[in-house]
Amino acid sequence: MSNKSANEQAKDEITLSKKAKKKLSKLNLQRQKQQDKIDKVRQKELAKVDKQRQKEQDKVDKKIQAMIDDINQKALKKQQKIDTKIQKRRNKIDKAGIEQDQPWQY
Repeated sequence: MSNKSANEQAKDEITLSKKAKKKLSKLNLQRQKQQDKIDKVRQKELAKVDKQRQKEQDKVDKKIQAMIDDINQKALKKQQKIDTKIQKRRNKIDKAGIEQDQPWQY
């Protein structure tokens, strides 16, 4: 009888093992579903944060570009003033040179 009862016990253990594997598989599947939900939420949050960061970066870039444009505009005005002064001096020099060459016209 001990042989028969050992066989029955082994069958019971195999049945329990199959049930445990099935239960474990089910738990793993549930765990994976939960992990997928968490990952999805995490991705959404990261996307929000990244979008906000990009907005802030765009604001900073816009301010920097405005500063660069302002500096360029001021530099252009200064260059125009300098060019005007140079042209006036050239005209003055040219006029003085012409007066020396042709004093009867002035």
